[in-house]
Amino acid sequence: MKYFVPFALILTLVACDKGLSESESNKNVTVKESYLDAPLTGKVAKSGLYRLVRSGGVVNNAKTSTGKAISRPVVQFIKSAERIPLIKGAQMYMQYRLWPLPSQPAYADIRRVLKHPEMTLPDGTVTTGSDFMLKRKVSSNQVISYTGYGLDEDYELVEGEWRIEIWYGDKKLIDQKFITYKPAKGEIAELMPLLELGNNVLTEMKMPEKETLKNNWPRITVKPDGDEKIPALSELKQAMDDPFVGTP
Repeated sequence: MKYFVPFALILTLVACDKGLSESESNKNVTVKESYLDAPLTGKVAKSGLYRLVRSGGVVNNAKTSTGKAISRPVVQFIKSAERIPLIKGAQMYMQYRLWPLPSQPAYADIRRVLKHPEMTLPDGTVTTGSDFMLKRKVSSNQVISYTGYGLDEDYELVEGEWRIEIWYGDKKLIDQKFITYKPAKGEIAELMPLLELGNNVLTEMKMPEKETLKNNWPRITVKPDGDEKIPALSELKQAMDDPFVGTP
């Protein structure tokens, strides 16, 4: 017995030491966070001055701040800007991305909030914005879309701060600010040729080569119709399919 007890003690000590070492090693193990476990995030890209190149025309829409909307607008990016000149035809837009979202349902319910300076409509009604829901397609666990506002009527040319918010559930993911101002005559003369493109363009969807890349977003290429040239723009890109945006 005098030999057996020390041997048993040694086995016990070895077993305890092994248990401690496994516990300590587990503390150093890093569990990689899944893409789908990351916090819901919103990001804005290419916000600023755009121009309308094609639309389905004006439609009645009680959701908007003016009761009207431009149906199926296609817009073209001119320049990044927070300050937007008050010129008829100018469009303040942004592209936004929300991720990660569940793959089902295939369409996400997005809340779009617009806040703008007081605007007096032709019937005397005063409005300061709108708040309504949109459905946006979920692809690869994300929503990518455009939204904005078009300055298409004289009564919309109001100075001040405009904000476009994008919400998912009770979480505000996007809060984009624009400041509208009265431009000088020289700036108006410079911008008008860019804003007066009209509907003489063709559009062509170009899908990303690798859809898994975060920044490889789908694009719609805008091309001149026939031999017509569009002044002062070397890259003709960007479009959107939001049916409830620019509101005349």
